[in-house]
Amino acid sequence: MAEPEERHYNIDRLNMIFAIASSVLLLVLIWLVADDYAREWKDYQHKFRELEIEKTRVKYDYALNELDKDAGYQALEGQLNDARKTVAVNCPKGGSEDKKLAAENDLFNQKYRFTKAQYDAARYRYETAMEHDAEHAQRAAGELKKLEQQLARLKLDVEESDQKLAEQKKKADDCAAQLKDLERQERTFLQKKKIFDRKLGKIDPNAMNFTNRIAEMVRDLPIIDLANPNYKIDQIVIKDITEDLNFTKVPKVDRCVTCHQGIVNPEYKDASQPFRTHPDLELYLGNDSAHPMDEFGCTVCHGGRGRGTDFVSAAHTPSSAQQAAEWEKKYHWEPLHHWENPMLPLPNVQAGCFQCHAGQSTVKGAEKLNLGLNIIERAGCYACHAIDRYSDWPKPGPDLTQLGSKFSKKWAYHWIESPHAFRPNTWMPEFFNQSNTNDPESIKRGAQEIHAIVAYLFANSKEYSTIPILAEGDPQKGKEIVFSVGCLGCHRLEPRDPREPVTQDALRREQGPALSGSGSKTSKVWLYNWLKNPHGYNPQTKMPNMRLSDEEAAHVAAYLVSLRNDVYDQTEIPSVDDALIDEIALDFLTKSETLDSAKKKLAAMSRDEKLSFAGEKLIRHYGCFSCHNIAGFENEKPIGTELTEEGSRPVERLDFGFAPIDHTRQAWFIQKLKDPRIFDHDKVKLPDEKLRMPNFQFSDEEAEAVTTALLGFVKDVPEAKIVARTPRNLDIERGQEIVRMFNCQGCHIIEGEGGAIRPSVGQWRVDYSNVSANEAGAMVASFSPPNLVGEGKKVQAQWLLDFLREPSVIRPWLKVRMPTYTFDTDELNDFVEYFAALDGEESLLLEKFHGAISPEELEAGAKLFSEDYLDCAKCHIVGAQMPGGSPENWAPDFALARSRLRPQWIDEWLKNPQDLLPGTKMPTYYDPAGFDDSGPTDILEGDEHAQIRALRNYLMTLAEQPHGQTPSAQ
Repeated sequence: MAEPEERHYNIDRLNMIFAIASSVLLLVLIWLVADDYAREWKDYQHKFRELEIEKTRVKYDYALNELDKDAGYQALEGQLNDARKTVAVNCPKGGSEDKKLAAENDLFNQKYRFTKAQYDAARYRYETAMEHDAEHAQRAAGELKKLEQQLARLKLDVEESDQKLAEQKKKADDCAAQLKDLERQERTFLQKKKIFDRKLGKIDPNAMNFTNRIAEMVRDLPIIDLANPNYKIDQIVIKDITEDLNFTKVPKVDRCVTCHQGIVNPEYKDASQPFRTHPDLELYLGNDSAHPMDEFGCTVCHGGRGRGTDFVSAAHTPSSAQQAAEWEKKYHWEPLHHWENPMLPLPNVQAGCFQCHAGQSTVKGAEKLNLGLNIIERAGCYACHAIDRYSDWPKPGPDLTQLGSKFSKKWAYHWIESPHAFRPNTWMPEFFNQSNTNDPESIKRGAQEIHAIVAYLFANSKEYSTIPILAEGDPQKGKEIVFSVGCLGCHRLEPRDPREPVTQDALRREQGPALSGSGSKTSKVWLYNWLKNPHGYNPQTKMPNMRLSDEEAAHVAAYLVSLRNDVYDQTEIPSVDDALIDEIALDFLTKSETLDSAKKKLAAMSRDEKLSFAGEKLIRHYGCFSCHNIAGFENEKPIGTELTEEGSRPVERLDFGFAPIDHTRQAWFIQKLKDPRIFDHDKVKLPDEKLRMPNFQFSDEEAEAVTTALLGFVKDVPEAKIVARTPRNLDIERGQEIVRMFNCQGCHIIEGEGGAIRPSVGQWRVDYSNVSANEAGAMVASFSPPNLVGEGKKVQAQWLLDFLREPSVIRPWLKVRMPTYTFDTDELNDFVEYFAALDGEESLLLEKFHGAISPEELEAGAKLFSEDYLDCAKCHIVGAQMPGGSPENWAPDFALARSRLRPQWIDEWLKNPQDLLPGTKMPTYYDPAGFDDSGPTDILEGDEHAQIRALRNYLMTLAEQPHGQTPSAQ
């Protein structure tokens, strides 16, 4: 009897479990392979291929349609048919005669080769007999001679046969020459069609033969697609930029083009994403652009995760909450929380430009970034927040060391309380009655804090020595002067309309405060003294000296004091609350002393001492000294967080508090700019613990622009892509900084931008009623400060230095005048180097005129200058001699040419003025290309180069003549 098996499992049941587990494992494996195969990017590439096929078919059909319509092609087809019939009749190929000649040629060549072999063997036998067997040599020589004669006859036969074949071929080719030429023309017509035909044969399965169609299906199957699939990951390897990958530095890889298939193809500019062409291929991604795709990729500028191949892993960032909701529904998007540099949202994408262009004040093509930088400068953000690029910029606010002479305590109180009530577009921010201080208790405390600040400022105000007004001012004449001399290049009369777009030109006219309300703010005497000598009141002011006469200054002061805004007069200031002042002062005292000691010290103070003490502490607390010069705060440091690398600050280090916003840098920045104190919401804080950043009342557009700039302030910059730090580029960057600092583009056009004053010049000087738009524009340009294009080629360095130090009159007909700035020596040199660098000139080697002019040249130049020829004095001033006609057609003084202009520039200007200054009214008298002698034929034998040189040299003599008289030719 068999013993029972001792086991604790049932084999049948175990087999069943194994079978089920194996099936599940197989299904999971199949699912794994299928899931890995069915990638999101493959769907995009498949859709792009369909789009490419559709576009190619449209082009193919269009090409066929064009051929059908082309009369030339139809005529060519008729000629081809006629030529083929003619060739078939007159030029038969492969006939009996051709075959006979070919057969004979082959036979002769074969016989020749065989005989040549026999000859070579006979020669060897003869040479051997001559050396070793003399008695057989004679017989071998006879055999060799016989074969040599036979070989010569055969060679003649071969050559004759070859000639007959060549003649037959030439005859056939000549017969079909017209056909070949017509077929070549046909290929030219069909070239475009064939290109599209070949392309369709590669990408469209319906256009392939059966074998290729099967191959197309097989090559993209799972596992097999390892070889050469249609759909594959495309990537750009940027070798000169590295990134960390598992603690190893490797070249940066961008795979964005895997989905963005049409990004560099201009034909897809209207396609939907992700196939749409990148904007402005001439600047970005194009092969000839400044940022070719193979060198820059995508994430260098846009941020994001370059190795990601689906929507989420690429770290896309939505532009709004609405777009985020759309993405969540469409792409299952979610933030890639652990990726430190997500893609920049579209409104802030220009922040990426600043990584490589951090040294530049203006980045071409990045208007939002430029606007953000300009707002940072105008608002003076760099004063409270250290930013390396602005480390040497002056304080943005006015000097308060002598404010007692400028305005009253009441006006100062209301201004600190609510500056925007007096001047809506002021850059002075609001400190009080903000979102964290708008409860009744905080409002009461704020009112007393303002009392304390005003008390300290006036108690420490120094005496400002003024001079009396020496003439009676006329407000109407003052208005004319304000409009004409250039005040409106930096100032507005009225605050900017909130509906007006925020542009750089708009901000250039806000270099100084709006002039409305001046009469309610200060006195006529103060205005007069300020106009006469701005640096006497504030040595660091950017306000230049307009060199107004006593009478002009009196007129302007009278006009400005007539501009009133009495909004502050409608509200009285609250009285001083001694209890609250004691509370404020005690809060500050207890920070450094015990409570008992603080109370004793407080009790010993008078009210004025309490106010002054509290005011000093509050000025330090709010950082007022950062923007203003205030007595007693000369050595204080900025109170704000440094922003030099703010765009790289980790998101987790930003305090979002309980604010209902996305936890992203851009959301935090925008919220901070729109309502700086909102992050105190629902927090319990003592008064001195609350957030202090003031409110500039930025518009949405302004906040977005500043956010773009802040996102560009990063520390991890791609050093290989930074704009070359060449001496020329550094000179340009420093010059651009000074131009921005002193608002030169408020009046002048520099590097194609600026001239903000021109609309106000047009309002005052130009009658638009009877002129065309082009004529009006030319008139405005005539009465406006000059366009400084080509200044580095145009003027001499010493003249430019002297002019910037002490401006002189060049265009006497202009009412607008170049003001006097207090540039230091470094700034003057930087200006000269800047203009020279813009034009690729070496400023230290500027040309000067040293040559002597011959009597012949003097006579020729005088004739050309005279009214009988070029009539130069018709438009140009010559010393004291003024031209006739309207001032809008006048041109600069020739008497300054020798000291001001470079001789080589004069040559180029006379040859082609439009090339140096497009739109100039200076006529072109000579052939710009220099191919024809287009000058007067009776002077210097009509040689235009000699005439230009003579006229140039003649102009250099005009400065030597008294009162601008022209020199005699005798």
